Amino acid sequence: MYQIGQVNQIQQQDYELPEPPNDSISALEFAPRSSSWNAICAGSWDNTVRIWEVQADRLVPKVMKSLEGIPFDLTWNDSGNKVYLSESSGQVSEWDLESNQLRRVGLHARAARTCHWVGPYLATTSWDKSIRFWDPRAAKELTRMELPDRSYAADVLNDVAVVACGDRSILVYTLRGGPVEQGRMKSPGETNTQVRSVALHQDIDLTSWLIAKTNGMVFDQSMVHRTACIPIRCHRRENSGILDVYAVNEVKVNMVTQHIATVGSDGVFCFWDSQMRSKLLESKVHPQPITKCAISGDGKLFAYALGYDWSKGHEYSDCSIKPHIFLRQFGRNVAA
Repeated sequence: MYQIGQVNQIQQQDYELPEPPNDSISALEFAPRSSSWNAICAGSWDNTVRIWEVQADRLVPKVMKSLEGIPFDLTWNDSGNKVYLSESSGQVSEWDLESNQLRRVGLHARAARTCHWVGPYLATTSWDKSIRFWDPRAAKELTRMELPDRSYAADVLNDVAVVACGDRSILVYTLRGGPVEQGRMKSPGETNTQVRSVALHQDIDLTSWLIAKTNGMVFDQSMVHRTACIPIRCHRRENSGILDVYAVNEVKVNMVTQHIATVGSDGVFCFWDSQMRSKLLESKVHPQPITKCAISGDGKLFAYALGYDWSKGHEYSDCSIKPHIFLRQFGRNVAA
């Protein structure tokens, strides 16, 4: 039995998805638990979006679609027969998997940074400094609210939405009878660090959110504890007396086990205990940064994508090194 306080570094076999994109992964999501099939969808900087079916004994490429812009984010509908995409062009698209047709359901003035299914509606945020809600059935904007700066990251859970902006603002909205802005605060940590990802999670009766930043840290923040945020030092390590700091590219919560997953520019993924904030598992160092990750709705599958994240600038970009997407299985015990 795994003991809290120890770090499990045992490596198990991870399974690679065949026929990956030609450029780094920009978005990665499993089909929801309510879906009629088990699948995973990935968007890429090569302006494509792809879906693989996860079968009991193999991973099967199913369909690929080319887009006008880069898919910065994606979300599934409840039945798993449609995927919604927020693109660098500002377009918000619906991909009907049954007809394999794309349809525009919304448009931002600048890049659409995030999208989330809030059935039967769609919530998107953008670099045009707005959060908008759409009815995809009618391709109609329902409501729009201004943000103080460009949206860098967002998440939705139940009736709560949280948005991280370029001026370090964190905005919280209640969606019940709304949307209505519930609170506004500053992102914790150094002022010269950016937010890469946010993830809402439920802790008993308290809804809080995890903020992943470029300084190798994740902060746990809530409306109750606005300033006394709990830091998790993730992708930072001492090397001959020098502290190496790597961006946390994404943070996710396993909604079944409540474990936290982080991935970073150091090419490492980690699992954390959400109560103790202690590290449960640390992967080996992969040959490329990990740009994105996803956790299946049943909490049994973890996906992560290797690719260049531009953290070292243009001079370290190598087009001959291709991206990869891997799956691993785990149960309630992350070491399984």
